[in-house]
Amino acid sequence: MINLMFCGNDRVFDGMLISLISISKHTKEALNVYLMTMDLTDINETFKPITKNHCQIIENKIKEINTQSKITLVDATNIYKEEMINNKNRKTHYTPYIFLRILSDKIEILPDKILYLDTDIVCYKDINTLYEIDMSNYEIAAARDFIGRKWIDYNYLNSGVLLMNLDNIRKKGSFEKCRKMCMNKRMVLPDQTALNKCCENKLILEDKYNEQYKRNKETVIRHFSMQLLYFPIIRPRNIKPWEIDKMHKVMKINDYDDVYEEYIDAKKSCSNRGIVV
Repeated sequence: MINLMFCGNDRVFDGMLISLISISKHTKEALNVYLMTMDLTDINETFKPITKNHCQIIENKIKEINTQSKITLVDATNIYKEEMINNKNRKTHYTPYIFLRILSDKIEILPDKILYLDTDIVCYKDINTLYEIDMSNYEIAAARDFIGRKWIDYNYLNSGVLLMNLDNIRKKGSFEKCRKMCMNKRMVLPDQTALNKCCENKLILEDKYNEQYKRNKETVIRHFSMQLLYFPIIRPRNIKPWEIDKMHKVMKINDYDDVYEEYIDAKKSCSNRGIVV
């Protein structure tokens, strides 16, 4: 069984669904998926949690491939409020949900080895080759950040695909250090920078496990993170997998339309049953 973790609120449900449909299409092993979320509507009315309905919809889809696959909903609201509610990066253009991954050491039910994935990834090959990497001597494994390697440091890692050894992380206190850094220092990329600074034993993954620029024949996971376009002027582009029209017309990407078909069918099924997602 492959242990996976996604984090976010109800706004990234579509991303979770697309990601997990794509993973299950290429990975026949059972998926043991943890969805970490928070209810922060007392802070912002749009910060609504992932619900049991969301989990059931996703679980139904991945069970079509392997009946042993399952979803576990993890509510980290109280832990976030106890640990990070007043951190110096809480009012950036990112939501507080970016900090959930560095709270994972506080969640006792999580297995020692787990693969964290951002909700804007699409899988093209079996992820078992990634999951089976030996993490005995490491806290995290991640690929270099496509932009960060050019503008920050060549070995600056992207945290969107993060293979974690939570046992080593707990022993080293790595995520506790990350939280302290985020609490005390304002940063442009807070959680990612903290992970780069505070985790001592890091394994650098091949780009194919977190391809942030464009798909090639070796790509296992394509990560649709923000890109910088340099012509005619430098500007950002941030198009996500669930923005289907933009994927087709702007990005000129049609190579996971089979995933879209299942995604759209799942959404229609919800609508037909009166389930609002």
